[in-house]
Amino acid sequence: MNSIFRLLSLHFDRSFSGKGWKQLSWLFGIILFVFGLIFILSLAYNFANPSVEQLASDEVNAPLGRFFQLICLFIDPGNINNVPPSLRWFALLVVVIGMLLFTGLLISVVSNMLERRVERFREGDIDYRLRDHVVIIGFDEMVPTLIQQICSDPHYQQCYILVQSICPAVEIRNKIHTLLDVKNENRIVVLHGRRDSKEDLSKLHTTHAREVFLIGERDEHDHDSLNIDSLKIIVSIHREEEGCQMIPFTVMFEYQTTFAAFQLTDLSAEWRKYIDFHPFNFYEEWAKKLLVSRCYKKGDEVIVYPSLDRTPITEDSVKTVRFVIIGMSRMGVALGVEAAHLLHFPNYCRDNRYKSVITFIDEQADREMNYFRGRYQHFFEIAPTVYQEVNQEGELEIQILPPTKFEGTDADFLDIQFEFIKGRAESEVIQKQLNEWASPESNEILTIAVCLNYPPQSVAIGLYLPDSIFENNIPVFIRQETSSALLSMLSSRKDEECEYHKYSHIYPFGMMDNCYDLDRNGMQKGMVIHYIYDFFNNYGVLPESCPDVKRLEKSWNKLPVAQRWSNLYSACSIDYKLRSVGWDGKSGIELTSKQIELLSQVEHNRWNVEKLLLGFRKPTAAEKKIIDSSKEKKKEYKNERFVHPDICSYEELPQSSKDYDRCIVGGVSLVVDYRQST
Repeated sequence: MNSIFRLLSLHFDRSFSGKGWKQLSWLFGIILFVFGLIFILSLAYNFANPSVEQLASDEVNAPLGRFFQLICLFIDPGNINNVPPSLRWFALLVVVIGMLLFTGLLISVVSNMLERRVERFREGDIDYRLRDHVVIIGFDEMVPTLIQQICSDPHYQQCYILVQSICPAVEIRNKIHTLLDVKNENRIVVLHGRRDSKEDLSKLHTTHAREVFLIGERDEHDHDSLNIDSLKIIVSIHREEEGCQMIPFTVMFEYQTTFAAFQLTDLSAEWRKYIDFHPFNFYEEWAKKLLVSRCYKKGDEVIVYPSLDRTPITEDSVKTVRFVIIGMSRMGVALGVEAAHLLHFPNYCRDNRYKSVITFIDEQADREMNYFRGRYQHFFEIAPTVYQEVNQEGELEIQILPPTKFEGTDADFLDIQFEFIKGRAESEVIQKQLNEWASPESNEILTIAVCLNYPPQSVAIGLYLPDSIFENNIPVFIRQETSSALLSMLSSRKDEECEYHKYSHIYPFGMMDNCYDLDRNGMQKGMVIHYIYDFFNNYGVLPESCPDVKRLEKSWNKLPVAQRWSNLYSACSIDYKLRSVGWDGKSGIELTSKQIELLSQVEHNRWNVEKLLLGFRKPTAAEKKIIDSSKEKKKEYKNERFVHPDICSYEELPQSSKDYDRCIVGGVSLVVDYRQST
C-alpha cells in the first residue's frame, strides 16, 4: 500500500509541477470525480424533477432536475436559497465543496499556470516551433555582437533569432539588451538546453531554419568535440525528416589543430546532404580581420589597421617585410600563419634573397619552434629555419636549421622565412635588435604584434618598446580580450596640430566580443576565383563576366573543402599582389602581359606556401615517377594522400600549371569589379 501511495504521489507531483495542461487535467479530473460522488450521494435524497407534461410544454418554472440542480449548487452558492429545507444540509455540503474546487483550486491553478508560463519564459523553457529563423547554439562573448550583425543585415530581414545555451536565460537577455533596440530585441528567443542532447536540439527546429551558428559555450576544455557531437546529432535529426533542405552551418572550433583538419578534410558525403558546412576559428578570424580586411567595427567605433606592406614592393624594390610577433600564443601563431599566406612580392622573382620574414619572439621559443615545425612539417621539409638564442656573452647567436627532408634545387624555393628568437621582449639584447629593425636605414618594413596570453602584460610590453619604434611610426598591434577602449584612447590624437604623438600607431586587436564577421565579400571573391579557374579549365579562355551569385554558389557547393580554402586564400592575397604593380585599391585594373607573367610567379610562390601550410607535401623522386605515370595516380596522390607534384619552383613548374597561374592573375580584374559592384 505504501509503495502504491508513493508511486501515485510521485506521479501527481511530476504531473502537477509540469506544464499547464497537466495541471488543468488533474483539476478537472478531481472535479469530475468529486461531482460523481456527490451525485451518487444525492440519490439518498428526493429532488424535485419536472413532469412529462412540464418537459413537453417547456414551462419556465419547472424544476431543473437532480443533475442540473447539483451543477447549479456546485458552481453558484447563491442557489442554496432555492433548495427545500430537507435538502439544505446536503446542499450546504455541495456548495462548500464547489467553492473549494472552483473559487479556490481553479483560481490557484490558473494563476499558477500563468506564473509558471512566465517563469518558463524567463528560464528559456518554451518551444515556439519557429520557421525560417536563425539558430545560435551556445553563448559566449562573441554572440551578442553576432546577433547585432544579424539584426542589421538585410539578408536576414525580420526573422527570429533563437539562442540555445546552458547559461541562465536572464543573463543572456541582459547581455543582449545593451546592444539592441526594442524592435530587434523582440526578435530574440532564448532556449535553455544542452547541445549534446537530442531532445533539446530537436526543439531548435533546425530543419526549418534559415541558418545555424554552432558556437559552443565559454570555458570548455572539450569544446570542439562537443561541437562535433552536436553536429552529428543534428544531422541525425535532419536525416529523419523527409524532404529536409540543406541548411548553412557555421561551426566554431576553439583549437587551431581541429580547425586545420577541417580545412583539409571534407565531412562525410552523407553529412553534406543536409548541412552546408563552414568551419571557423576565433584566432584565424582575427588574423584575417587584422591582416586582410584590416578593419574592426563595433557600433560607432572603427579601427583601420595598416597593411604589412605599407609601401608597394615592386619587382625592382629592395624592401622586404618583417613581421615580428611577440608571444607564440594561439593568436600569435595564427597571425604568423596568415601572414605567410599573404606576404609574397615580385622582387623575390628577381632575387631570391628578398624573402618576407616572420619572426617569433618567446621565452620558450625553442620548445614552441619544435611544436610549430612539427605541426607544419611539410613546410619545413623544404624551408630552412632561423633560430636565435642569447649566448653567454649576452648576444644573439644565430643558428640555421636546414630543411628536414629535401636539399639542393628541391629545397629552399619558398619566399617566406620563419625565424624564432628565444628570450624576453623587454630584455636589452632583444630591444637592441628591435631598434635595428626599426631604423630608417633598414630595408625592412617592420610591423610588431604583441600576442601574450595575459592582456595587461601585452599592453605593458607594447607601450614600452624602444622609442625608435614610436618615432618611426612602426605599427604595433596589441592583443586585448574584452575592450579596446584603453588603447584607442591612448592612440587618439589629443592635439590635431601636433605632428608627433607617441602612441598614434598603436592598435588594439583580438577583442572577443566582435570576432566573427558576416561580411560575405571574402567568400564571394573565392567563388569568383573558382569560377575563373573552372571556366578556363573547361573552355581554355578567361570568362568575360561573372554570373549571378546563385550560379556561383551552385558551383562552389560542389567543391571539396580543401579546394574552397585554396580559392579563399588566393582571394585574400589579391590586394597585396595588385599593390605591387601600382593598383590604388579603388579603381578597376587592367594588367599587361608582362605584369600577368610576373604576378603568375608571385601567385605560384603563394600557392606553394598555402599548400604546405594546409597539409599537402612535395613528392619524393620515387613518388614523382608514380604520379607522372597516369592521371589516375596523380588524382589519387593529390586527393587522398595530399601529395601535390606542382609544389616546386616556378622554373620547374609544367607549362600547363603555369597557364592556370596566368589565368588566375589574368582574371583578377573580374574579382575586383565584382567586389566593387557588391
